[in-house]
Amino acid sequence: MNKIGIIAGIGPASTVEYYNLIIQGFRERLSTKDYPEMLLHSINMTEMLSYVFKGELDNLVDFLKVKIQVLEEAGVDCVALASNTPHLVFDELAEVVQVPMVSIVEETCKVVRESKLKKVGLLGTKSTMSMGFYQRAGSKQGIEIVIPEEKQQDYVHEKYMGELVVNEIKPETKERLVGIVDKLQDKESIEGLILGGTELPLILQQEDFQRLKVFNTTEIHVKAILDRMLA
Repeated sequence: MNKIGIIAGIGPASTVEYYNLIIQGFRERLSTKDYPEMLLHSINMTEMLSYVFKGELDNLVDFLKVKIQVLEEAGVDCVALASNTPHLVFDELAEVVQVPMVSIVEETCKVVRESKLKKVGLLGTKSTMSMGFYQRAGSKQGIEIVIPEEKQQDYVHEKYMGELVVNEIKPETKERLVGIVDKLQDKESIEGLILGGTELPLILQQEDFQRLKVFNTTEIHVKAILDRMLA
């Protein structure tokens, strides 16, 4: 069994979800009451996001490299970043660390492709929506990924960072987010929706969208992590 390392705390609420889902999936797959061993390095999300939002991507790579090296020294066989946003430097990071990494973006785009959808929407932080890394990964899989207009992106980002990251779930925010997706579907004829923020499944679920297939990136990433753990 491979030893898994998780860069966690980005954010805290979704880290708890990762932890619980990995345990649940491990026990279901092996029909056991045992618990999996894993190493979590919970990092300072505020510092990490400061590099993201200032566009200091070299500093972001250096910051994450140091955090991953802690897990490397502990002997992990692979590492996962428990967040979508830092994947904007995933390729650069993969070149400077020694341990293989499991990409939430690549795994999500594979699942979308397997669902035979050609055009999907994307919600997440402003960086996740607008920096193009999801769109590039989707293009390699023959998928067009579209995002809301800028004012709606700003709203999603504000509520994501101000409410969801601290596990604050408001009905009025949910209603507005569903409305943003509905408008995107009317405008772009999307067939599915990528919840490209690991806190978004805390407020949006498949049952909120009757005409769209929803892709929960946390669940997709956890499945890929378990595949690697149990390989």
